[in-house]
Amino acid sequence: MSLQLQTDRLVKSAAGPVDLKLHLGCGSNMLAGWLNTDSTPSPIADYLDCTARLPFVDGCLAAVFGEHLIEHLEKPGAQFMMREVFRVLRPGGMFRVVTPSLEAFAQMVLDPEGSAARLYLDFYRRFSGNAQAEISDAVNSIFYLHGHRHVYRQAELVAMLAEAGFAELQPLAAGSYGDPVFDGVDGHGNVIGSDVNAVEAFAVEGRKPMPGSA
Repeated sequence: MSLQLQTDRLVKSAAGPVDLKLHLGCGSNMLAGWLNTDSTPSPIADYLDCTARLPFVDGCLAAVFGEHLIEHLEKPGAQFMMREVFRVLRPGGMFRVVTPSLEAFAQMVLDPEGSAARLYLDFYRRFSGNAQAEISDAVNSIFYLHGHRHVYRQAELVAMLAEAGFAELQPLAAGSYGDPVFDGVDGHGNVIGSDVNAVEAFAVEGRKPMPGSA
């Protein structure tokens, strides 16, 4: 399905003006009322390479969302994507990023008997089929499996978003929401369990400032 067709359907099905919202790297998490896109072609989502210039005019989108996407990009590609998202958002528009937490995995290594490490290790043993796996195996998988390229510290990601121009940056637990436009959008918890997802990942939401704002 093309972006133009998705957009046309959203516009025609709406009772009034439409706030266009872009979902990057949607996978199987198809969101109603969003333009669902992925780098893997699909009959229900449109192909979009988020490391290239986004096919939208400046300032046309109300919100952009990317969950468990940015860690699949080399860091320069992630920085380019942030600048492109900033460009296509309208003033006041919102961006939400969800990604694995480097701090969370470091803490699991430092405290392997802690509740978070025990919860995640139990999940990883079931996921991997290896009942003898250790927390080091689970941590290594975050770096070397799944096509991951960079695992972020929270402060690092916040700084990158600020450098791209975003303001009012709010770190959150995965599955928790700041701006109502994102309520319920996260889908990874439906796959691995919301409790495991909250241990594994974090979110950051940011706003494109209005003209003239400090």
